[in-house]
Amino acid sequence: MDRPLPWLLATAVLAAGETVSRPPPGAHDPVEAPPAPGAAVPHPAPHPFRLSVADAGIAGATLHARIRFFWDDLQIAVIEHTSDLDFKLAPTQQVDAAIERYINHMLVIKAGDDVLPGKVTARGIDEADVIDEVMWWYRVEYPVDESMDRLHVRNRLLFNMFEDQQNIIHLKTRRGRERAYRFHWGNDNVTIRLN
Repeated sequence: MDRPLPWLLATAVLAAGETVSRPPPGAHDPVEAPPAPGAAVPHPAPHPFRLSVADAGIAGATLHARIRFFWDDLQIAVIEHTSDLDFKLAPTQQVDAAIERYINHMLVIKAGDDVLPGKVTARGIDEADVIDEVMWWYRVEYPVDESMDRLHVRNRLLFNMFEDQQNIIHLKTRRGRERAYRFHWGNDNVTIRLN
């Protein structure tokens, strides 16, 4: 039976004899060591859905977005994107830089023909009672010319891992209007109005 890529990556990491790093460190018990070679490898229960949510707004010449991810989905997606099997989410500048590169590759925002560079300016963790529901968030800021009234967005965050991934952007425009945009495999591009 074919297994989805996230399961294979998680199994490869666990097969190396490591425990899974869980944010924040020490907050939860680590996953036990994997079974002996040849034994059945336990498959953690998947999330009932795959989703990232960005709350965004525009102030002056800056578009800011607070993007939330299930921590394990983000970690596996960055491992696949970078081919770094040792990558683990952590509150460090090195990890922030890797996340920034990943976000800029998968969430492309254009003003005309110019790609806007996103800069990670903050990070945090939204705790949950169940470890698989813990979310990491990143605040990303993009420079936007104040005369610009539309941006083109391609949001493929976590699409490199999950066929059922959906991404939502809630945008508060310059005039205070609230808009929502949904991205999925069949529709990963949209033009958004900033006013």
